[in-house]
This record gives sequence, C-alpha cells and structure tokens, in this order.
Amino acid sequence: MPYDEPADLIGSCEATLDTLGLLLGDLSEEVAESPGDWTITQVLNHLLDTENRYIARVRRMRREDRPAMRMMPDPDYIKLSLLKAWTLFYELRKRHLKLLRSLKPAEWRRSGTLGAVGNISIAGLVRHMAAHDAMHTAQIARRLSGRPG
Repeated sequence: MPYDEPADLIGSCEATLDTLGLLLGDLSEEVAESPGDWTITQVLNHLLDTENRYIARVRRMRREDRPAMRMMPDPDYIKLSLLKAWTLFYELRKRHLKLLRSLKPAEWRRSGTLGAVGNISIAGLVRHMAAHDAMHTAQIARRLSGRPG
C-alpha cells in the first residue's frame, strides 16, 4: 500500500472516535478521582475545546495566506457532563474529518504561525492532533483501568 500521509492522518484522527467510543461504552458516571489527575469528564471537555481550536486553525490556514494564530490558555474543564462533552466532540470531529477529506494535496502544505510554536502546516497541525488524541485516549484508558492518569 502506498504511503499517503493525509489519508494516514485522517485515519488516525478517525480512529480516536472508535477507540473512545469503545472505552467509554455505556459509562454513565465518573470514575473515582485520583488526586492531581484529570477526570474523564475533564479530558473530554479538553478534547472538545482543543478540537474547536484545531478546526478553526485548519479553516484559517486553508483560506488565509499564512495567518498568525494565538496559543490559548486552557479553561476550566468541568463545564459539560461526560456524555455532553463526548457527544459534542464526536459531532465536531466528524465535521473536522469531512473538512480534512476535502483538502487538496497542496492545501495540506498551507501554513500559518502559531504563537511560540512558530510556522506550522495543516499537515503538521493534524499530526499534532493525532498525537494529542493518542495521549488523552491512553489517559482515559489508564483511568478506567484504575491506574494513575
């Protein structure tokens, strides 16, 4: 099978939905907290907030010539219930995947500047998104297994 970075990145980001769906299953309440660790609800709120940032950045880089984007501070991640945060994240990620699938090959190389990070392309941002997903999905798995987050 030929190497296709955009397809691999999209597949990784889509896999997050399957993995989280399986991990969360019919989870109806929060897993007991460990001091200093985020709850699963906080992780899902964080993923939702971050997804909003990522999709906005992809849209800007697609339509603007080298936009300057800011890093945003993390808000308090207890605003939505576990189920509401998961539902909104799922719906937003599906829209984001549709946007990514619509990008032409040259658009994956479009870029902007992101705060202290510097120059970043759409492909680089989505690569970071896939890594960010993996880190927080593993964090949820650890919480469900009873290990520290």
